[in-house]
Parts: sequence; structure tokens; C-alpha cells
Amino acid sequence: MFERIQEPIEGFFLATKENLIFDVKGLSHPTDRIIAFIRYYPTMATTAATGETTEKTPPKKSYAKVYALNERYAFLKSHYPQYLFRDPHGRGLLQAVPREKIQTIYNPMEKLQRLREKPASKLDALENLALALSAQLEEYIEPAAIGLSGSLLVSLHRETSDVDLIIYGRENGLKIYHAMPEIFEHSSLVARYTRKELETLWVTRRQTNQIDFSSFAALEQHKVLQGTISGRDFYLRLVLHPDEFYEPYEKTFIIPLGEIEITAEVADATGAIFTPCIYQLKDVELLSSTKLCEDLPGRIFTLRGRYCELAKKGDRIIARGKLERVEIRHRKEQYQLVLGTLENEFFRMVD
Repeated sequence: MFERIQEPIEGFFLATKENLIFDVKGLSHPTDRIIAFIRYYPTMATTAATGETTEKTPPKKSYAKVYALNERYAFLKSHYPQYLFRDPHGRGLLQAVPREKIQTIYNPMEKLQRLREKPASKLDALENLALALSAQLEEYIEPAAIGLSGSLLVSLHRETSDVDLIIYGRENGLKIYHAMPEIFEHSSLVARYTRKELETLWVTRRQTNQIDFSSFAALEQHKVLQGTISGRDFYLRLVLHPDEFYEPYEKTFIIPLGEIEITAEVADATGAIFTPCIYQLKDVELLSSTKLCEDLPGRIFTLRGRYCELAKKGDRIIARGKLERVEIRHRKEQYQLVLGTLENEFFRMVD
């Protein structure tokens, strides 16, 4: 399992020499840096542009979390602009960690294995819950395919933190996806979200301006890759191996074409349970665009887990996001609608 992942990918975290902690995005990166977004920063470091600190591993209470995308960019712009990266391949302004500035790589699979090797008495309640959830998944796939991400990966969790498990590999992901309805039915440990819990999720995800709650609940209530475990939220991410998604950074060029709103039929949703998440489209109709639009997207693409499992083949959807032309050497160009970067983006069913 480990040999198929040669560098940090989705689910991994990085720590820099300034003790900043970034979460890695995507499956392929430039040769000189890793695309990753700021997640935690030591509060003692926010007053200085250099961020220097004398503590190699500051205590948990000294870290602050930044989650909203605009807040992440604002923080780096104000304090650590060296981690902002204007992508020459057309992806715009990204966040990335130069390889020489990486101090620690946090591997989700290695983290979970370390917890397995400890006695339960040496773990806290959330760590034991993560192991319990993993144990249920291990009835269907090899333990080495499962990793632990999020705050637990970097030991910055609290009692109420989420449990974020990563399942690596297409085949492993499919096995877990098809097993989850049975796990929900027979396990006393995990449960699907209630309507009240979905309302809380709608608010905490800051989607109240993107979609009304009734539509949100209709989309979310059937998902099997999320729920609660002993009162805590849990999320499963099915992440492809890099060799299962051939869009390598160095050979892929993006041409941004503004923002677009469309309605379309989902032609294929088999890729919509994974990260990267893809919905293939047909019968696409343009509703609005910020630029003259001559070509319509053939797919919806996103790295955000919230957009997984939203629609199935044959569903008619309406979506708003960024329109891009994707050019990969030796392959036909394609157009995609990208979700995950705009405050006014959305994805919902046609009424």
C-alpha cells in the first residue's frame, strides 16, 4: 500500500519550519513544492512575519485553526506570503509548501498503525473511537489501506473533534462504500445523521447562503460516507491512488474561463464517491456566465468531500462554479465546472 504513494497526497498533513501545519490537496504536485492549505498555526507566531518560535512542538493550546478558504488566504497574505503560489499551469493563486521548508510529513496510514500498536489505556476517548471505526472497516479491506487524518493526525484534537478516516485505492473505496449501509444497519457504534444534526451541519459548513436547508437535507440524508460515532461526527474519504487518476501536475494545464451556472443530467456518477470527485455530464444547458461561453463543461470536478455522493446517474442537477478548460499533453482537451473555491457556488437537484 505504502509503495503506491511516493509523496504526500490528499489526507496527509505537513509541518513547516515555522510550525505551521498544512493539509495536502490533490494527488499530484509541482517538482519544487507540495500543494497544501494552511490549517493550524501557533498563536505565538502570528505577530511576526517570520513566525519564528523556540518551541519545536508548541503545546496543543497554543495552536489556532483556520478553516474557511478566504480566511486561509488572508492569514497567509498577512503573515506568511511565501506560502502563496501563483500557479504557472493556470490554477490561479494557490497555497503550497516548498519542499525545502517541510519539517514533518504526517502520514495518515502510519498514524493509524501507531495507534493500533498502543494499549487502549494509553489512548484518549477519540483515539479509541477512531480505532473502533477503523476495526469495522477492516472487516472488508486490509488495515494498511486505512489512514487517520484531520486533527487526530497531528494530535490537535479535542473531545468533540471529528473522526476523519481515509481509505486509499479505488478497489478499497468501492468495498467500503458498498459495505457502509450494512455497517449502519448492524453496528451499535455508528449512526446516520438525524435531520437535526443535518441542520447543524448545514450551518457549520457555511452553506446557508448556497442552498436552502430542505434541499441540503434531501441531498445529505442518503450519504453513507458520513455520520456519527458515539455522538461525534465521522467522515470517510475514498482517495484514489495517484496512478488511478492520470492528470499529473506537470502535464496538465488549466485555462480559467470565468464563472458559470448550468443545468445538466448526470451521465456517470461512479467517480462521485472518490477524491478527486467527478460527475460526468450530458445535456448541459447554460443558465448564466461571467464571460462569453462557447463551450460547456462535460464534467464537474472537486476536491471537496462535501460534494461527494450528491447525485446519481440520470439525476438532473443545477450547479454554479468555475469553468475551466483542461489540457493534458497527448490527450483531448476537456471543459469542467469546478466546485470548492467560490462563496456563491452550489450544487443541487433540479426541482
